[in-house]
Amino acid sequence: MSADVRGLLEDACPGHVVTPEHPAYDRVRLLFNGAHDHRPVAVCLPRNTAEVRAAVLAAQQTGLPAAVRGGGHNVAGAGSADGGVVIDLRLLDQVRVDPDSRTAQVGGGAVWADVDLAAGAHQLATTGGTFDDTGVGGLTLGGGIGHLMGRYGLTCDNVLAYELVTASGEILTVSPECHPEIDWALRGAGHHFGVVTRFTFRLHHVPLVYGGYVAYPAEDPAPAIRLFRDLMQDAPDDLTCTLLLERHGPMQKPAAVMSVCYAGDDPGYRVTLDKVLRTTLTPLDWRIADRSYVSMQLCLGRLPFGLRHYWSARCTTGLPDDLVEGLAERFAAARITDPYNDTVLIEPIHGAVRSGARVPGAVPFRSARFNITGMAIWDSGLHDADAQQRDWARSVSRLAEPYSTWGEGYVNYANHEGLTAARGEQTYGPENFARLRRLKQRLDPDGFFRSGYSLLPGVAR
Repeated sequence: MSADVRGLLEDACPGHVVTPEHPAYDRVRLLFNGAHDHRPVAVCLPRNTAEVRAAVLAAQQTGLPAAVRGGGHNVAGAGSADGGVVIDLRLLDQVRVDPDSRTAQVGGGAVWADVDLAAGAHQLATTGGTFDDTGVGGLTLGGGIGHLMGRYGLTCDNVLAYELVTASGEILTVSPECHPEIDWALRGAGHHFGVVTRFTFRLHHVPLVYGGYVAYPAEDPAPAIRLFRDLMQDAPDDLTCTLLLERHGPMQKPAAVMSVCYAGDDPGYRVTLDKVLRTTLTPLDWRIADRSYVSMQLCLGRLPFGLRHYWSARCTTGLPDDLVEGLAERFAAARITDPYNDTVLIEPIHGAVRSGARVPGAVPFRSARFNITGMAIWDSGLHDADAQQRDWARSVSRLAEPYSTWGEGYVNYANHEGLTAARGEQTYGPENFARLRRLKQRLDPDGFFRSGYSLLPGVAR
């Protein structure tokens, strides 16, 4: 890196520029998905909005590719850039909760554990990632699927306002009343238009949930998939379950693990739910109880950063029996790279997600019923497994494709190869994709922010 480039970046973030010779470089550059082993020339760690603005302008002056890193969880590896400059928001992790107004001011570099703990101290919560070390920014800007979505909608449905730094260095307060077109885009397609340095979230009173998980034996997972399907098709908004076909416990037994989060207060429904879950199939493991939302957020555990991932997802109109049988067969073909294993994830799209957001947004998949994802996960040292693992994940989405009209569907799960302009138009629809392109051309005509679908003709993402 030249002295001129370093000088520009140091002026923007004094004392907070990490370069390859720095002892913390490998730790700082690490992403959740170790398949994207990017080596930027510098990582800038701004401490406030003014330094974010300065870093954005300085990075443009260098002429190098740039990336914005929130929590680093982006599966497509968008949080870094080989040979480029990373604007890393992890120091903007402050969370300020106002229990009287039931709102939270959340820094763009916070993770959901920060929000859950701060809000949970007042028995408040909002829809967050099902893994609590996921970054707030990335999850929210892509829509945000979580345990409370049936009752309270997607994460983006709970945003009241954004603080946004644009490519030109403007600092905007974005809300439905101020800059409504940008507000619309940030709700489901928002990785393209600037750096969100602060979110204002609506919080909800969530004193306890009845939740956790139940695991069923899954040498043949088809009965468990059907149980999950039938339960969620008729579920009240207060109940959100997800299903993971994976290996469970110290013996790595094939299992269908259903997370359960009931946020209602009807004791009669709890009795009914227990009966359905305990008697339809015989559980292998039962961890459902009254618990705090913070505890619920920890139920699925955490995956370490640096594993290799390849996810391939489709939103579908339903889960017919032939698709159920196909997913059962694909799980049987999944590979175990102990202690990690390939997983089929099935998430419902229901309740407040389907009934419509309070504020219009770009989220494309509200009329779907399920999101089906092949999640290939393997150790970072097993490079020879890459092709096989990717083929397996793609085979899951190929099964779901005939039941989908939403392209890649949920952008937060899209892999790098799927983020083409043609696929983006299929995902959002021609009219909304054209609308996103017009906004991109207005806010960032040179394509400085490159994440998600390619919105500028001739400019690579």
